[in-house]
Amino acid sequence: MNDDVAKRMRTEWDQRARENARYYIADRESEGIAFDLSGCRDAYRILEELHPYLRPDMRILEIGCGIGRMLRFFAVIFREVHGFDVAPGMIEQGTEFLARFDNIHLHVGDGTTLAPLIDGSIDVVVSHAVFQHVPDLGVIESYVAEAHRVLVPGGVFKFLVKTERWTHQGDEHDTWHGVEVTRANLDDWVARQGWEFVTAYSADEPTTAWAVLRKPAE
Repeated sequence: MNDDVAKRMRTEWDQRARENARYYIADRESEGIAFDLSGCRDAYRILEELHPYLRPDMRILEIGCGIGRMLRFFAVIFREVHGFDVAPGMIEQGTEFLARFDNIHLHVGDGTTLAPLIDGSIDVVVSHAVFQHVPDLGVIESYVAEAHRVLVPGGVFKFLVKTERWTHQGDEHDTWHGVEVTRANLDDWVARQGWEFVTAYSADEPTTAWAVLRKPAE
């Protein structure tokens, strides 16, 4: 099931990337300087609460990086930056968009894992406005488990999830209207995967929430 969803995510998001990547990444802020400023703002929002855990010599990974809207800002803060996206078209455009940065590494993901990264090779993992488009809980759970795998002991993972069905969505989940994640889902993943729960709180959009998990220090 996960493989089928991953293939559908890759196909449909690659189509969106080639149609208008910036629009599908940032919607109303897809044009000109607004796109750049939105990346700066969202990078700050993600990192603001994590600052007690952060150092400039760290390695950060973004799941669902698009063309690198936020990676540019991570690159001036951190030693090493990795971006994963399931859509080859996003990574192709990102390679050009980020060409001047030598500390950013882009990867076309397989849709469920963070291969080829090895265990314990990353200090911080983040994901913004990505899981809300995933139509299957198993795929999200797989990514959460993979974040745990690649993090160093003491590393943190901050990610955004959809908590309520969108009013215009209808009854089906697809690669735009993703599945809802409940607090029970989150607690289950924490318990079974060996995370420490740090916090969860409502995001700016009323149907989404942030979660922060930490891999226990040795």
